[in-house]
Amino acid sequence: MRSSTITVSLLALSLGAAVAFAQAPAAAPPVPTKVTKNGPGPKSKGEETAVRALFQAQTQSPDDQIAASEALLSKYADTDYKGFALELEAEAYQKKGDNAKAIFYGETALGADPKNYDADNLLANLYAATTKDTDLDKNEKLTKAEKYAHDSLEALEAGKPAIFATASDDAWNKTKAGASEQAWQALGIVAQVRKNYDDAIKDFQKGLEANPDALLMIRLGRAYFLVKKYDEAIAEDQKVIDSPDAVAQYKKIAADDKTRFTQAKGTAK
Repeated sequence: MRSSTITVSLLALSLGAAVAFAQAPAAAPPVPTKVTKNGPGPKSKGEETAVRALFQAQTQSPDDQIAASEALLSKYADTDYKGFALELEAEAYQKKGDNAKAIFYGETALGADPKNYDADNLLANLYAATTKDTDLDKNEKLTKAEKYAHDSLEALEAGKPAIFATASDDAWNKTKAGASEQAWQALGIVAQVRKNYDDAIKDFQKGLEANPDALLMIRLGRAYFLVKKYDEAIAEDQKVIDSPDAVAQYKKIAADDKTRFTQAKGTAK
């Protein structure tokens, strides 16, 4: 957002496409170290190789991620990593800007694993972030977003998924915290689109309690601004500016917001 006046519609657009759809990547289960005939894991050396290639693709391009997912699923359709592969493919299409395919693969991932909280979060945030106030199917899409977010939180409370069985409690707790934050972010965005700003603030706060995140601090600051709580809005942006973990892009957005919120506070007096 570049204008000096912040409006509700500009708030929805100002983060830009890459930031507006920001979705934490799925946390990978532990890399398989051996073939196992019983329990979750690869059932052959060939599948193990394909799964390892899938994990490596997470740091590569969206096209590489899609190719690795398809390579695994085309040869090992019943792999224990099917839900993970499909969700990673959904993420890849989201990064490419193909929301229709992102939704298709996200829903397919849930078909393979109804407790796939990462797929739930991807769909919840995608529906929430792309729904406009003027959409004829606005309520339908927002209701979907809410359901996916609540399903994610429910799945997370159920405990470690089978393919995370060998993960340490610390690793699982970090995964759970990040995924919970994503679910609350989606719920907050839904509330904001519905102009329920107090509910949005509460949801964003719950997300930050689970996992402090710079983008969510920016969202919370903007929600505070909409209810004219300027000091609280400015404080959230200052947290981002001071954070050693926030990327430069988020620090710039927070600094710009802080300037505008400070100006608005002065005008309101």
